[in-house]
Amino acid sequence: MADKKTIVFEGYSKRLDIFVADELENLSRSLVQKLIKDGHVTVNGKKVKPSWPLTAGETVEITLPQAHSHTQLKDLIIHDGNDFFALIKPAGMLVHPQSPVWEEHPQTVFSSEETLVSVILASPPQGFDVTMPRAGLVHRLDRETSGVMIVAKTQEFQAEMIAQFAAREVHKTYHAIACGLVPDDTGTIDVPIGRVAGGKIKASDVGREAVTDYKVLERKNGFTYIELYPRTGRTNQLRVHLNWLGYPVLGDWLYEGATAERLMLHARRIEFAHPLTDKKLMFEAPVPPDFLDAWERVTGK
Repeated sequence: MADKKTIVFEGYSKRLDIFVADELENLSRSLVQKLIKDGHVTVNGKKVKPSWPLTAGETVEITLPQAHSHTQLKDLIIHDGNDFFALIKPAGMLVHPQSPVWEEHPQTVFSSEETLVSVILASPPQGFDVTMPRAGLVHRLDRETSGVMIVAKTQEFQAEMIAQFAAREVHKTYHAIACGLVPDDTGTIDVPIGRVAGGKIKASDVGREAVTDYKVLERKNGFTYIELYPRTGRTNQLRVHLNWLGYPVLGDWLYEGATAERLMLHARRIEFAHPLTDKKLMFEAPVPPDFLDAWERVTGK
């Protein structure tokens, strides 16, 4: 829809939030209520409550939030090319809003907490096609996972990269701090993953194939600094696999890791062939200070 929409209400009395939800198809009522509470919807030029009873002749003005971002995209980008850019996602930031509404109405990303998508759309880099599906995303990281990501600038690159991920032609390397001393220096975890009762993702015989290779980098004081190489890309794969192995990620409250400031999982490196030129590419994200501080704290360095 356009940035602004003005409607004169006609008919019998109706709650404002219900009326606006009917006008803005695909937007949930909770999101509509937030837009109203934040002042993006007015009645006769005044801010009112979502429960406001509309009467015939009243004017409703709906203004979708304007682009804004506290985080500067330029501060996250480590490579800016013609077809894509590479960036380092901070820990604690969602890649995109949890509601899928934003895919149909991208401006709604500015009505919720700051996400990587809102940062991108607030100030897209040169050559970025703003009409692309999902704001150019080709993969994602969990909220608490930091590290390197690739974002497409063109629809052609986006489609080709999504195909590469599906074909397992993109190679990713993660660093993690595991609780406990992983005994083997190297190994492979080949355990299916699926959702169980209650919606939690766990190792499951009826789950989908999931394979992770690993290499121990250091062991000390009951913790292991480990490097992980996922061959598949299942949701929460590395967290589930390390928990299944008996060594959950430090800070992983969902999979019973010891308490920490955040999930100690970092996307260290990504390697792939440019889908349009076949050039071999590799991008790295330095291990962040809070990750290194956590390792020093638990190992007593």
